[in-house]
Amino acid sequence: MYMRGKSSRTWLRNALKRLSTLEPYTFPEIWNSRIEFSEPLIKLDANENYFIPREFLSRALQEVVSEVDLRFYPVVEYRQLTESLAERLNLPAECIVLGNGSSQLIDAIIYSFAKLKGKVISLKPSFSLYRMRSKVHDVKFVDVPLNDDLSMDSKSVLKTAGNSGVIFICSPNNPTGNQFSQESVLSIVESFPGLVVLDEAYVDFADFSLITKAVEYQNLVVLRSFSKSYGLAGGRLGYLVANSELAELLKSRILRPYSVSSVTLKVALKLLENHDAFIPYIEMLKDERRRFQQKLNNLNGVKAFDSKANFILINVSEDDGSLGDKLASRRIYIRKVGKIFTKGFAYRITVGLPEMNDRLIEELKILI
Repeated sequence: MYMRGKSSRTWLRNALKRLSTLEPYTFPEIWNSRIEFSEPLIKLDANENYFIPREFLSRALQEVVSEVDLRFYPVVEYRQLTESLAERLNLPAECIVLGNGSSQLIDAIIYSFAKLKGKVISLKPSFSLYRMRSKVHDVKFVDVPLNDDLSMDSKSVLKTAGNSGVIFICSPNNPTGNQFSQESVLSIVESFPGLVVLDEAYVDFADFSLITKAVEYQNLVVLRSFSKSYGLAGGRLGYLVANSELAELLKSRILRPYSVSSVTLKVALKLLENHDAFIPYIEMLKDERRRFQQKLNNLNGVKAFDSKANFILINVSEDDGSLGDKLASRRIYIRKVGKIFTKGFAYRITVGLPEMNDRLIEELKILI
């Protein structure tokens, strides 16, 4: 009995040791601070959408509370939202799969298509979750550097990918903010025999979408999120569009049943039914993005890059990452990206409300 118990503990220690080698997710800096969200602060580190009025979302939530019966699993709500999405996107409902945030869908795709002797290919820099979840599943991960102008080298991506695996393309790309051309994305889809996942989490702030292409190609999946343009980050809801065969397999065999709550589904349905009300807020954000970028570029030693998302990438030429710490001490939070250019340090900054952005600009004038 003693030896069996000791062996079990050894197995557990080995398992824990393996888990400890995984890369941790770097939460926004406020996560580890004692500052409450109710306290005065400027939080521009997580790409949250401040342009959607909180009262708008609260009203939808209050309506749902009286309508949803929590004694039942969210079967009806899932179907209602899927059908509403299908109508808005002009796509078949059977091609849409909902998930507990697009992160759950990313996880399911990696598990399903790269777990056994597969690999995941993405860009550098890009959304860190592709790399992190690949490592969790013991899947080989390879990233392909962007060109100096932050464009994607499609030929290099295809050469690295070879004849199998999953390619993740985030477009608009997090953290660079640029949207890759339709031609460059589709050239990969048409040439690659494996699966291509196009992550369009920020596409409502961009120029175009390729979501309708997902039903035309057998090897293309398009991811979307309710967190950005609908401001439902706390609701954790994402969805994908794929050909009906692939969508059904993910829905019925891979994803956990009832993984999205009936409350979240019903709130999302109400928001979707009022989609036109969100358009002015998206336009307001895009207008502020232009103004904010210009102000950032007027600062000495700062390069702000064009963005098609709800954030802006900047590079500070004379910095080693300490600027972010100094701002945090002033209760202003931006996201550290790192040394992705020859000189300086890069940050990703959410496009906040004008008063938030102006406060950041004033602090940067002092600190830089």
